[in-house]
Amino acid sequence: MPSIDWDDLRYVLAIARAHAIGPAARLLRVNATTVTRRLSRVEAALGSTLFERKDGRLRPTEAAAKVIERAERVEAEVATIAERVSGVDAAASGHVRVTSIPLIINRLLLPRIDRIRDRHPALVLELNADRRNLSVMRRDADIALRLARPEREQRAMTRRLTHLQYAVYAPSTGNASRLPWITYEEGMALLPHVAWIERAIRQEGGRPALIVNDSDVALQAIKQGHGKSLLPCLVADREPGLKRVSSATPVLERELWLLVNRSLRHLARIEAVVEWIEDLFAAASNFDERR
Repeated sequence: MPSIDWDDLRYVLAIARAHAIGPAARLLRVNATTVTRRLSRVEAALGSTLFERKDGRLRPTEAAAKVIERAERVEAEVATIAERVSGVDAAASGHVRVTSIPLIINRLLLPRIDRIRDRHPALVLELNADRRNLSVMRRDADIALRLARPEREQRAMTRRLTHLQYAVYAPSTGNASRLPWITYEEGMALLPHVAWIERAIRQEGGRPALIVNDSDVALQAIKQGHGKSLLPCLVADREPGLKRVSSATPVLERELWLLVNRSLRHLARIEAVVEWIEDLFAAASNFDERR
């Protein structure tokens, strides 16, 4: 890659993270014209377009991948040097974006966020609850939690956090045997827990009472008495208003994986959030084993 000033790479990184010129300018505390000019300078040096507009956002092109990777390595090295020289833990002053499905964000991470805020009060966490697999390599997020072994993003650092066990849940009051099923939209039919529900519906010769597109919606629908459905025991066993109606043995297991952009892994702020997530799931799994 041609020689490029680190200060110019900062602008490329900011655009990759903010997905727009205006927000990138605010991150860097400069005006939008400066961001545009610096980006043009890098693109001219490389002879390549680094971003394209898609769905109203600026997305890195394939040509941008190496530039962003190099910029993140430089950023990590600068941060490490700053920590060693100052003796201050940079984990206390950074922005980290974590993404997962709404059920995990809302029911597992958010209720325990005080633990990391107390330890790192200046750390800014952005929790992105999204069913889509947002990319850590394209900087849609810094850390992702996924309910399947990653098949793409081979350059990301991955680790299996735990096995999520599933059981059938119904409202805590009333006769669960008469309740219809709550299932998921057709586009989710290949997901293991959705396929299990569909088999159960066929075996009973019935039809679903409600179709949703998210497990957190399914949880709320169960609590409101609309039916029964499959949920992760790690969440549902602790949720008021729910009761397990299948056997003590889980009916299904799914893997939960942690993904981190490899070039960011050694930044102190990233390490702090990864440690918090790993501790959270280790404690939750240990609690389940004692039940």
